[in-house]
Amino acid sequence: MSDKQVKIIAKAEINKAIKLFRPSYVKQHVDVVDHVSYKKLSRDQIDQGVIAFVLECNLSGGSVMEMDLYKLHRTYLWSPEARAEINAVVRQHGL
Repeated sequence: MSDKQVKIIAKAEINKAIKLFRPSYVKQHVDVVDHVSYKKLSRDQIDQGVIAFVLECNLSGGSVMEMDLYKLHRTYLWSPEARAEINAVVRQHGL
């Protein structure tokens, strides 16, 4: 099986799991979303990505105490200025 075929199957399985967890599932974009078109992603689509991350990492939640992965991801994807600032912080801390 090729990498492309594996990716297609994996995406279908992830989408199936998100649909189980989130009844208000929003269909993903057909086209690949690149850095030029991140703003095309809806809040629901970004939140579904965070849910997949939270489930895979077995986190207690995506918005807990001082951590809000939902806002972080939305801000990072929708605001080029914020993305630059976040990237600078990451470089500064060597992570």
